[in-house]
Amino acid sequence: MHELAHIALGHELHSASLSEDGHLIPSNYSQDQEDEADWLGGALLLPRPALLRIRRDGLTDAVAMNKFLASDEMLKWRFRMTGVDYQLGYGRKKAAV
Repeated sequence: MHELAHIALGHELHSASLSEDGHLIPSNYSQDQEDEADWLGGALLLPRPALLRIRRDGLTDAVAMNKFLASDEMLKWRFRMTGVDYQLGYGRKKAAV
């Protein structure tokens, strides 16, 4: 999703190379472009409605990670950045248990 975000944002690749196994390795994006692609890539992978559904359906983080092919770090970051857990009172409920 990160690389797709670069394309969607119209970032121009200044150079690229191929790895030994034939994968494209982009390089020379500015830090601002990398940050933009990180943000959009996360939003594309785990949009807010999906995060709300995860919590409302009571999915565990492990099940959600498997369903959306997302890492634990990405899932937690998206919940934190969107405020979904705060909105639903999830963190407060969890802490009280």
